[in-house]
Amino acid sequence: MRGTQESGMSGQSSVAGTIQELDPQIIEVSTSGINYPASKNDLISRAKGSQAPQIVLDALNQFEDRQYSDPEDVKSEFSKIQQR
Repeated sequence: MRGTQESGMSGQSSVAGTIQELDPQIIEVSTSGINYPASKNDLISRAKGSQAPQIVLDALNQFEDRQYSDPEDVKSEFSKIQQR
């Protein structure tokens, strides 16, 4: 019975329920093609341009406001966000 009550909400979390559950690859895909170094705002703009899900934008908004040197630097920052 519990499963039936929760089934109505499952459609809302088709990408991920929380940032901690988010697959790091979606960050990489959402920001692919960006020129490095890139600022936090550059990453957010690129993700918006690639029509990234809101959860990705929420994660990027939690990044430190600094320059990211490459995709590995972005992955590292995302890992920090997930551990919060």
